[in-house]
Formats: sequence, C-alpha cells, structure tokens
Amino acid sequence: MWWSRKLATRCLRLHRGKSTTPGTATNTGASKEPEQTLGIIGVPFAKGQGKQGVELAPDLLRQSSLRQVLQSSHDGLVIRDYGNLQYAVDEPLLQQQRVHYHHIRNYADFMACNRALIEQVKLMLAENSQFLAIGGDHAIGFGSVAGHLQHTPNLSLVWIDAHADINLHSTSQSGNIHGMPVSFLLEQLRTTWQHAGLQEIAPNCLPKDQLVYIGLRDIDPYEAFILNKVGIRYYAMDTIDRVGVPKIIEMTLDALNPQNKIHVSFDIDALDSNVAPSTGTAVRGGLTLREGISIVEALRDTKRVQGVDLVEINPKLGSERDVRTTVESGLEILKSMFGYRRSGYWSNIDTGILGSD
Repeated sequence: MWWSRKLATRCLRLHRGKSTTPGTATNTGASKEPEQTLGIIGVPFAKGQGKQGVELAPDLLRQSSLRQVLQSSHDGLVIRDYGNLQYAVDEPLLQQQRVHYHHIRNYADFMACNRALIEQVKLMLAENSQFLAIGGDHAIGFGSVAGHLQHTPNLSLVWIDAHADINLHSTSQSGNIHGMPVSFLLEQLRTTWQHAGLQEIAPNCLPKDQLVYIGLRDIDPYEAFILNKVGIRYYAMDTIDRVGVPKIIEMTLDALNPQNKIHVSFDIDALDSNVAPSTGTAVRGGLTLREGISIVEALRDTKRVQGVDLVEINPKLGSERDVRTTVESGLEILKSMFGYRRSGYWSNIDTGILGSD
C-alpha cells in the first residue's frame, strides 16, 4: 500500500542518520552494553471496537523499519520477531458469549485472542529479557499483562492512555471491549466477571496499588467511580497540566514497588491528536510527543521495564500525512523505550581518535 512504501523509505532515511560515530556523541559514554533480547509479537486484533484498520498496524510498523529503528537505539539489543498471533474461537467461549456476555461485542473472539496471547507472552519471556506486543486495539492489554503476571507475579503496570479502559460488562454503554481490559486484571473487580473463567486462564491479579494511569482525559462516569472507589492512582491531563510531567514521573515512580518489574501499556491516543491523528478514539488536549518520550525514558531508566504494548494505530483513518505522523510518533516512543538517548551516547567506536591521555 502507498503508506507502507512511503513510510518505510522515510523511516529508513530518518534513522540511517543516527549512528555511533564520534560526531554524534555528546557528554555520555559507555563500553558495549550487555546483550538484551527482545521478543516481538504482532496482535492484529480489531474486534474490541468498531473501526476496522487497526489490525494493519503490526505489519505497517514492521514495513516502516521497526526492527532497524529499535536496533539503532540499542547496540546490544537482539530482536526476535515471532510474527503475528493466531487464535481460534471454541464452542465453550461462544456459549459464554451467548449466555452471559451477549451484550458485549465479540466477547468470544476477545477471550480467544487473549488466551493465546497469555501463552505467547509466557513463551517470549522464557526466551527473552523483554517483550513488545503490537496491537491491534487495546483489548489485547488484558492478555499481554495477564501473561506477564503469570511469568512475573511481582509486577507494576503503567497504563498510558486517554481512556481508563476499566469499564465492566454491566457499565459499558458501547459494548466495546477495548474499554474493559483493565477490569479483568484487578482482584477487586473479578467478581463482576464470574463467568469468564479468570481463575483458570489468568490466576494472578494485579495489585491495585501497582497500577498507575497517565494521560487520562476521557473517563466515563462509571469508570471515574470505579477508579476512586477502588483507590487507583491516575494522573489525568488536568493534573499533568497543573504539576508538569517531571512531577508526574516522580509520583509514578514513588508509587511503584522498586523491586517489581514494570509493564508499560501505551495507547497511541495518549498523545495529542496533532501528533497521533490516525487512531480510533482520538482526544484533543493530550500529551505532546516530547512529554510521551520523557515518560517512557524515565520508565526505561529504571531498568525494570520487561513488557511493553503499543496499540490503537489505525492506518485506515485520516490522510496519508496523518498516518505517517502517527506511525512516526509510535516509532519515536518505541525507540526511546528501548534505549535511544536524546543526550547522545557512544559504544563500539575507536576511542583513541583524540590520542592517548
């Protein structure tokens, strides 16, 4: 397609310029970093909402030089791409949907996809130090985090999003399940999903005090009630505007257990629609790209980020320029997440070019 060809050419041109030559180094230096392995899985799931196109995002990002961008951000990063997730819907799930969750759109597909993703995440973490799940819509956040929790029970979650995605099947007005994945993860809300078999497929719950939201600005009334009733930390855009991103980062890191690994689930609509227009539920007044990068840099620098999601890029929405802008914003977030430093760095170079001391 036109956008994949043009984006691939543009992104290669942008990132070829970034190198580890002496001229690009500034005030930080290091020897070759230890090898890290990153497993990537594409999850082309679009049934959590009603707009088709989001299922194209995993392959679009690959065609837009995702591997090269990530590789250029970290000399020691070894990337293993596991392709796109496959799943099958079985009769028990269809029965659950018919009897208990018929008012939710595509419940059986949602659960089948996320069950497969749980197993895939466990596999990737058994073989790699980190993983990246590329959506698809944010419904995949359930399986990505649930699989991570099975591998790493002591886990903290930072959900960066315009939306809280914590609706229940009984509170959602749209029936779109991409607005519900967090409610599957918290112990306090599990009784509302009593027919979903969560004890079998996702036995480990996320502690409520290890969940932090950043960037919220479109919160349903029931979601606002749940967030406050359960006691979940969330930093909506009005708070970010009032205290600034550095303070939000400080409060977020203070809230997370310093012994825990971290999962970062990044919905592209957390960014303002000026820099991420091609997404299904764009909301104006979001994070700037610089603010988004600052947040993921701070999380990366803890050296505890083990799992990352990037979701809700939809190349069927908007103009050619909109798609290009959104994809490039997503790539900037990911390259900073996995090692790129705006302050400069160097490794694997001839450090004797200036002579000996």
